[in-house]
Amino acid sequence: MKRIIIIALLLTTSFHLFAQRKKDRFDMLPSFPVSVDGDLKEWDNKLTWVDQDSTWAFAVTNDSEFIYVAVKVKNLALQQEAARNGIIVNINPEGKKRDAARLVFPIPDSESVRAMVNDENLPNMNVREELIKRSRGFGVVGFARIVDGRLSFDNTYGVNAVAKLMDDDMMVYESKIPIGAIGMKNLKNPVAIQIMINNRFSMLQKTIKSRPDPRMRGYGSYTPTVKNPYKKTDVWIIGVLDRH
Repeated sequence: MKRIIIIALLLTTSFHLFAQRKKDRFDMLPSFPVSVDGDLKEWDNKLTWVDQDSTWAFAVTNDSEFIYVAVKVKNLALQQEAARNGIIVNINPEGKKRDAARLVFPIPDSESVRAMVNDENLPNMNVREELIKRSRGFGVVGFARIVDGRLSFDNTYGVNAVAKLMDDDMMVYESKIPIGAIGMKNLKNPVAIQIMINNRFSMLQKTIKSRPDPRMRGYGSYTPTVKNPYKKTDVWIIGVLDRH
């Protein structure tokens, strides 16, 4: 049974991007030095937990060149979702809650995941850790100055992201995205940044909405729904970048 559950999680397609509607609004932090190494020491006492259950936490800051994002995931099931389907950072340079420049990581290599599914030792593996290790680059979509697709870890744009499992069984994530690559026309205007733990439930919801049952055409607007068991899987931060 354990093997069946793990395989079901692994076979979920990983590169769908889905933006949920949220009422909450959060602010960016003032600029401070950040090293993208998955340590999060410089983020101590700066992360905001998304709910009372302490499911996951986040923070965003920037300097003159990059936007920095930190995420800490406590919930084990949500860690598995993040390791398989990625953490999405979506930056809209016009300050709107819409898809724009999106960075996705981790993004496990499909062939490597298939080999993992067929491995007899799968039930004994730390699946979250293995999925992170099987990422072969960063997923990038919608950037003004970066071609859509899989971006090498060793890239010339300065894009970087790190995900790790810590000794306390917490998953941590850090990334940096070059401001010059997102297509901002005026740095004085607000920018909207979405942080999302991508998961199979939200992906399925999006698929259902985009492909309504043809049998229901002409009989109202009913669309099947899928309940997402996670209370909150994305947040929006809207504000002006620190131009120190």
